[in-house]
Amino acid sequence: MRSILVVNPKGGCGKTTIATNLATYYSVWGMSTALVDLDPQQSSMDWVKARPDSENPIQGFNGLTGKIYPEEGTERVIYDCPARTDSAKVARLIKLVDVVIIPVMPSAIDMRVAAKFIADIVGKVRANNSHAILGVVANRAQKNYHSYAALLDFLKALEVPFVGTIRNSQNYVKAADTGVGIFEMPIAEVKPDMKEWEPIINWVEGKRVLK
Repeated sequence: MRSILVVNPKGGCGKTTIATNLATYYSVWGMSTALVDLDPQQSSMDWVKARPDSENPIQGFNGLTGKIYPEEGTERVIYDCPARTDSAKVARLIKLVDVVIIPVMPSAIDMRVAAKFIADIVGKVRANNSHAILGVVANRAQKNYHSYAALLDFLKALEVPFVGTIRNSQNYVKAADTGVGIFEMPIAEVKPDMKEWEPIINWVEGKRVLK
């Protein structure tokens, strides 16, 4: 089993978008996949409940009820962490996972929050001798905007790898509304989005680490 934690204490940075779409990638490839929702809003669980019967199943767990360990035989587990999660709780969660994805939006506020959070978490990972790898994803980015260039400079200066960019696409809104992921939508509509996921998934699976 390979487990992934999607976390950032800043709200609205796209944690659920990343968690749900990553879950569908694995589901499409026939892997037994679980999505554990640790957020009181339970957006990931609502998404799971909205999934069409025609799509491959994804196990959904309300992590607030105490069950955060999926059934034996589950191949991939994604944890959707809430905003305002204190660093002590994050440190405990990191002990459970192999990969930590930190989404960051191209805004000054988001970058400041991310810098403090990442510095704290990197220190805790090292102190606990955790095997988890950490990486940052630029989310809802417009590559032709000055803010994106500033975000890239910021991310590349951090102590963790910058592993990819997810553009600001309406396809993610459509996917969220219908309980699917972009990997389950018509390829002609989502090809640019799917292309952006390649380096992220390669990194999550340990195939390549970008610098």
